[in-house]
Amino acid sequence: MDKLPRHTTDEDRAELKAATRHSLRAAKANSFAHVTRVDEARLSKYGSLAHDDSFMPVDVLADLQGEFGRGVSSPLLEALVRQAGFRLVPLDDNGGEGESLDVDDVSSQLKESGEANVAALRAVGSTCLHTVREAKREASEGIEVASRNLRKLAAYEQRLLRRAS
Repeated sequence: MDKLPRHTTDEDRAELKAATRHSLRAAKANSFAHVTRVDEARLSKYGSLAHDDSFMPVDVLADLQGEFGRGVSSPLLEALVRQAGFRLVPLDDNGGEGESLDVDDVSSQLKESGEANVAALRAVGSTCLHTVREAKREASEGIEVASRNLRKLAAYEQRLLRRAS
């Protein structure tokens, strides 16, 4: 039986692989392997372009998302949602209790925004689809980090306002 064309492109699947690698790095894959049903070697395959038929199952993604904390999405979840044409918006976090912004958060934002700027400059006037898609991916990663930091700052603001009243 002939198969119909897939809804995802090679570039879409490559973006999911990259987002998987980014998510696993952030969650420290060797530690994450202890709280999910698959081992570190299998997690590595989910992010590897060499294993183009191996993607993270939804239950493992749910475990991975738990590593990021309430209201902070993993890069993989962001990529899936973006490819489906949606945007994630965190639910009210019950009064803004949560993680505080720290130096690593600011450093990560500077790094990601710098990478996004470099990729965008490469894309200016480019006729190369790969270059433009890379710039789009880098910009998206920068937005993800900035959005996470914005949520942390908003939560901190709410905590300060509650203390002042």
